[in-house]
Amino acid sequence: MTEKPPRMDAQVFIEHVIASGLMDREELNRALQNIWPTDRGKSVARHLVEAGKLTKFQAEHLLAGKTDGFLLGQYKILEDLGRGGMGHVYKAVHQTMGRFVALKILKPKLMATERARELFQKEIHAAGRLRHQNIVTAYDAYITADRSYLVMEFVDGPNLSQLVKEQGPLPIEQACEYIRQAAIGLDHAHVMGLVHRDVKPSNLLVEQTSSGPQVKILDFGLTLVTAGDTALGQAVAGGANTVLGTPDYVSPEQARNQYGVDGRSDLYSLGCTFYFLLTGEPPFAGGSPAEKIEKHWNAAPVAVQTKRPEVPEAVAAIVHKLLAKNPKWRYQKAGELATELSTVVGKKADWSAPARPKLKPRPEGRVSLAPSGDDPFDDVEVEDLSESTLPTAAMSTRETPAPPPRPRPRYGHKKPIWPWVIIAILSAFAVVSGFGLLVRFLISRFAS
Repeated sequence: MTEKPPRMDAQVFIEHVIASGLMDREELNRALQNIWPTDRGKSVARHLVEAGKLTKFQAEHLLAGKTDGFLLGQYKILEDLGRGGMGHVYKAVHQTMGRFVALKILKPKLMATERARELFQKEIHAAGRLRHQNIVTAYDAYITADRSYLVMEFVDGPNLSQLVKEQGPLPIEQACEYIRQAAIGLDHAHVMGLVHRDVKPSNLLVEQTSSGPQVKILDFGLTLVTAGDTALGQAVAGGANTVLGTPDYVSPEQARNQYGVDGRSDLYSLGCTFYFLLTGEPPFAGGSPAEKIEKHWNAAPVAVQTKRPEVPEAVAAIVHKLLAKNPKWRYQKAGELATELSTVVGKKADWSAPARPKLKPRPEGRVSLAPSGDDPFDDVEVEDLSESTLPTAAMSTRETPAPPPRPRPRYGHKKPIWPWVIIAILSAFAVVSGFGLLVRFLISRFAS
């Protein structure tokens, strides 16, 4: 059983806040003017979080006795968004401009050599030229003696891997629209001479905008930087080579030669992603990385309609064309894929924004600010938040479909004629009767 951290005195916590640089003494004194007298550091932390002066992430670390690592240049770190093969990602704010950003702090081993640092600068310089609504913008990059990090646009939304794991396979029109937008972003990058090399659901973020959900491609220009990392482990038999990419989504040609690929390799990976969005799993789920790569080389995936029969034939054909082993058999440009998807599902298909993923309940002992009579920082157990992943999400904006228009009558359609027949019969009867009466009247008149 994990031992609880020792209780922290209020004054000690206050000194930790000042030492961290998050607040100066004058600002802190103003923030604590209305606090109920207490000698407990957790009560002070709760007050500052509720007042918006600290985030829960900052408070947890301060209560654990950590006073450094909250400031990085002009950026104040607010939250831990998770970590991946390249390093940690934090939400931060520029202290002067007030702009929220995502900070990706790379693992030190990635920048251990002069060659790696040169490659990082080259790739980031190229990625910095990308300005497109479907690509996460890289604002800046820093390489210091002990730390290298990238400053990126902060996208307030989930990635597609989180979305599918939470909600299951996506509605077909929605999946098509997400892939269409991703293809548009890839087409822009390919024209600029950049190949992503690691297209996968977790690198496709979805953000809510005024015009609807928007897909943004993450980590352009960073894949080659991981050449010294083992993203796939020693996946190839014999362990002599390191393969860039992710086993579930890597193209056959990239698994053989990671540097001699073009945009069609990204399209294969996008096809694997499309398959995942429609079925809930990649084309070759299960097995070791080496076994997955072998299947990308030689095996045909189970037909997408076998796993999901309601997928239209036209959509299934697009998926399997993307998954062709030979790049010549795929779409040759991402723009061609985007155009065909527009034709299949329409440019304004009836699809929905992602619903907010449900956050998993916090383990007992984690910070909770839910209203209660108890101190929410009681029994707080500060964990290493580098292990956590905190998905954010766009609000759902599901539109109510308009009622279908009433069908117009077809030309040449005849109304029922039986009422007119009855009217004609009655009219004829009335005319005949009237004529008979007139004849009888005339006969009787002349007879008299």
